[in-house]
Amino acid sequence: MIPMIPMGKRLGIVRGAALGLLVLGAAALPARADWLVTREGGRVETRGPWQVKGKLVVFTRVDDGGLASLRLADVDLDASDKITHEVKVQAEAPPAPEAPKKKLAVLTDKDFRKPTPPGEEGKADEGKPAASNGPVSVSGWKRVDGDNGVTIEGTLNNTTGSMIVNSSVEVQLYNEAGDRVGTTEALLTSTSVQPNGAVTFRASFPGVFTFSDVKFQPNGMPLDMNPPAEKKEDGAPPS
Repeated sequence: MIPMIPMGKRLGIVRGAALGLLVLGAAALPARADWLVTREGGRVETRGPWQVKGKLVVFTRVDDGGLASLRLADVDLDASDKITHEVKVQAEAPPAPEAPKKKLAVLTDKDFRKPTPPGEEGKADEGKPAASNGPVSVSGWKRVDGDNGVTIEGTLNNTTGSMIVNSSVEVQLYNEAGDRVGTTEALLTSTSVQPNGAVTFRASFPGVFTFSDVKFQPNGMPLDMNPPAEKKEDGAPPS
């Protein structure tokens, strides 16, 4: 004989099952993703919504879930809201009637250029000679990630047997489309480089978190340490 379940217990069982289905359904929903659009036209996907805090736009990175920020002056908020809304509408759009079994339409790499994961840009080139210009050359550079942007550290070499003075290094960053996303003059440990010696430099790019290529413009002036030969009074060179 099958025991009878009281009405109160049956309602509790039904409610518990319905609550369990709601929890499972919520867990299956993808996390919301928003987009930031820079005033230079770059796009950065964020994990969840971004927030404006003072002079910064704070967001969570998609790749590792870490916090990051962009300067508010570098972000086009209207364009960011627009593209985020368009992505949401496309993701929530129902499938086309003629193809009901297909998945919902989503944006692909053809629609958006995804940023290279931090630490991967220029990996193959790090440590290799990067640029040379007459008596000086750049080599041994590396990328350093920070909360406010990336930093490029490298070495400026004196390739001559003379002292180099007034040395400098201009560092330029480019995205995958070949557009320049940042240019700055590096800070050197010394603007004078000993013969066949080297100094290190550091170039910071606030608000820049991704890039695909880096270019250097090194400069320096050789200093001639040998005094000119004295001439005789009649103008003839000394014997």
